[in-house]
Amino acid sequence: MAVDLPSFACAPGCRVVLQPGPRHDPAAERVVLGWLRERGAVVVDGGAQLVVRVGEVHDGPPESYGLVVEPGLVRLAGADAAGVHHAAQALRALARPQEPLPAVRTSAAPAMPFRGSIEGFYGTPWSHEDRLAHLDHLAALRMNTYVYAPKDDAHHRERWREPYPPGELARLGELVERARERHVRFVFTVSPGLSMRYSDEADVAALLAKFQAVHDLGGRDFAVAMDDIDPRVWHADADAERFAEGAGAAHAWLTGRVVEWARGLGDCAPVQFVPTEYYDLADTPYKRALRERLDPQVLVWWTGDGVVPATITRADAAAAADVYGHRLLVWDNFPVNDYLPGRIPLGDWSGRQDGLSAHVEGVLANPMVQPTLSRVALHSFAEYGWDDQGFDPRASWRRALAAQAGGRADVLDALVAFADLNTRDERLHLAQAPRHAAGLDAVRAAWRTGDVAAAQARLRRIAARLAAVPETVRRGVDPRFAAEAAPWLDATGLLGRALAAVVPVLAGDTRTQVRAEIGELLGRVAALRDHTLPHRGGPVLVGDGVIDRFLLELVEHTSGGGASIAPAPGAAPPG
Repeated sequence: MAVDLPSFACAPGCRVVLQPGPRHDPAAERVVLGWLRERGAVVVDGGAQLVVRVGEVHDGPPESYGLVVEPGLVRLAGADAAGVHHAAQALRALARPQEPLPAVRTSAAPAMPFRGSIEGFYGTPWSHEDRLAHLDHLAALRMNTYVYAPKDDAHHRERWREPYPPGELARLGELVERARERHVRFVFTVSPGLSMRYSDEADVAALLAKFQAVHDLGGRDFAVAMDDIDPRVWHADADAERFAEGAGAAHAWLTGRVVEWARGLGDCAPVQFVPTEYYDLADTPYKRALRERLDPQVLVWWTGDGVVPATITRADAAAAADVYGHRLLVWDNFPVNDYLPGRIPLGDWSGRQDGLSAHVEGVLANPMVQPTLSRVALHSFAEYGWDDQGFDPRASWRRALAAQAGGRADVLDALVAFADLNTRDERLHLAQAPRHAAGLDAVRAAWRTGDVAAAQARLRRIAARLAAVPETVRRGVDPRFAAEAAPWLDATGLLGRALAAVVPVLAGDTRTQVRAEIGELLGRVAALRDHTLPHRGGPVLVGDGVIDRFLLELVEHTSGGGASIAPAPGAAPPG
């Protein structure tokens, strides 16, 4: 709940005293100090204009917090240290440094105990710097879970038996420590299913040693992943005899060994498990084995009724909880793009019914190969994880883009246009560029009725907006966002120039140089490449089937192909 009060200034030079409370959290204090520096405030020992109390007691469930901001006083309270840290992040998000500070009294508690992301895609793994920045961003969004499971980390999957080399292990230790400081669970995952010999104690020992190495670094959350393997294939003859009931029994037994190890240490969180059958609701012998044999405290991951389902409903989640017989975590394969050559899904995260917290412990995102671009979707996952009642995907999506725009209206407008051109993900969103499709349909309608001036005016506006997108976005967003989006931004600018070039065609200009210019610009778009794995070298796709189709239709018209211009496929209605 929140109570809004009049805003007040916390201007540069404002004198501030920090007062620690009984639930004082060093990480929260660092956030507050950073927030004060951004506003130009000065921390003093006395004679303050503003007192900030960090770590008061809030009566509520785990991670809940209270925040009071009023003239002369800021109070950050938490049910625990994480709650105090969330209060600090909420304070930081209240207003930008140059804006007056709104006075509020608010409290909040998360709807779901697990909120965050899984680095679980195929393709170019994130860099160490990417991961550190991602942990910082999760904390800023009041998320609390990062699952380390990159498919193309060889020591995670293909060469899982081998210990991490010292340098890589040291980097894992840095991630564990950064996560701990930010109140984020670092869930270390091993995926041994491609070659696991269940009846071989040496293999079991290798798996436990892998987990022990990360426990020695401070890790306390562990997961066994058996996804994307053939459950009919055994890697030791003895396994087929010992686990005649099938892979489900073997997976339950192996995970049980990890549970036994973790309980013996006495300081680990419940073990997590990614099953081979992670994607449906069918009651199978495999799931029955998990239901009957897997330790009841194990958390089971599930993607929904489908690998990338268009919807996840409360009924789906309730049925899944029954069929697996365990507490569930949703591994939501959005905005992951390892299956989408040339695409960066920037549409809204939709199709998830309100109230999933009644049946699952969390809904977590599997992001893109591009970590900073994934922040658009992560923003909505974070909002849903805190309040899964009355969630508005479109409004949340716009807030996510606004957060990337840094408060600049022109950058937000450019991001809205850019995201629209990158809507299609072939699962949640089948239509590409619905806003631009509607706009071009309006151009078609005006032209078809003979209102050439109106058609040209509309098309000029669309063309000018797209041509300006690359520079506006690059000037206004995090440089990492701009770098990851670079070829798609370049394509957007070229498409804008191509649309501008065809404006005269609407008035009957059929000069061959117009066709040549459009062909040259579209050729430059086609030459742009996505350089990330697994799509290295493939073309980028931006507004495809909408912008390019409109251009080619007009080019055909200049060649005498007729005056009919059909609506773009999947176009949203104008308005």
